Amino acid sequence: MITKPILPLFLIIPILLVILGFFIYSVVKKQNKVFYKVLAILRISVMLFLVFMINLRIMDKKYDATVEMKNLDVLFVVDTTISMWAEDYKSNDTRMEGVTADTEYIIDELMGSNFGLIRFDNRAQILAPFTQDHETVKDAFSTIKMPDKYYAKGTSLNVSYEEMKQLLESSNQKEGRMTILFYISDGEITDGSELQSFKELEKLVDAGAVLGYGTEKGGRMESGYYGAYMQDPETGETALSKIDENNLKQIAQDLDIDYIHMKDTSNVKYLVESIKNGSSLTLEKSDSVSYEDTYYLYAIPLLILLGIEIVIFIRRGRI
Repeated sequence: MITKPILPLFLIIPILLVILGFFIYSVVKKQNKVFYKVLAILRISVMLFLVFMINLRIMDKKYDATVEMKNLDVLFVVDTTISMWAEDYKSNDTRMEGVTADTEYIIDELMGSNFGLIRFDNRAQILAPFTQDHETVKDAFSTIKMPDKYYAKGTSLNVSYEEMKQLLESSNQKEGRMTILFYISDGEITDGSELQSFKELEKLVDAGAVLGYGTEKGGRMESGYYGAYMQDPETGETALSKIDENNLKQIAQDLDIDYIHMKDTSNVKYLVESIKNGSSLTLEKSDSVSYEDTYYLYAIPLLILLGIEIVIFIRRGRI
């Protein structure tokens, strides 16, 4: 059992105490019998307690629940090099902020699938192997931080190849499942390497897209020092990272999947709907922990008490 308060306790408790104090003061002032005063205070106290419990949002853990599952393995491969923090997504958002919002949308829309996550900069790392627990994958996304500029050694789009192959092959070993790939990058190669062919992985991918982030105009990247921006060592001017769509389109062509230039979450909606419509549903035992909200246990008696208060007010003209 866990709690996920809607309003933080340091806020809701004073609010409820102030309401209770004001009510007690107004009831005591009235010229009513003590019995009715005590009864009114008890009723409002119970109602405020129920409001507190609803706000507390107590959730029961459910293990091995039977859930509706999609026959999809969805793999995200995310470029986490410094350039992905360039500020040219929408207005002044970073590319990575766009990635976070867009992938969260995809996860929510394809709920019931298995999700996996690979990140890469100087090296590739599997942050989440395929799992039904979508919250684990969202949490893994939240651990992605901008790398230190002294750690960065230039960008190669080839770094994640072996990890991609490993997870894609593991998905293809499962009978009756579709393997979906979202390769996410700005396409920049800055370490002097040549883009290798991804053609060998085509047979392992059923659908998906290469999602390109960035603009031709380019975006600035914060250096991490008091809001200063990174400088181009050759010119001394503010460094700009620009999208390289040729590389991204080449990867998409090799994998025989779509290329989408991401300017807004809406750009990927048509593809997600197509994937969702092409999937099938089965009832399976989930290997993840699910949580069941129990607010209704307190909402029902609260509604009953509110109904009683309305009746009392109508009949007596007071609470």
